[in-house]
Amino acid sequence: MAHEEEPFLTHPPTPEVARHVKDYTLMIAMLKWGAIISFVIAFLVMYIIT
Repeated sequence: MAHEEEPFLTHPPTPEVARHVKDYTLMIAMLKWGAIISFVIAFLVMYIIT
């Protein structure tokens, strides 16, 4: 089921929905990079402490 695409997200019915879908995509990318950066910082802190 994860490989199936949601038609509402791939072909939004209105420009307003398309704008929100784009915002959602950017938000997910920001969360992903935030998690990666947090992991790297946590690793560096643990390295400094030990």
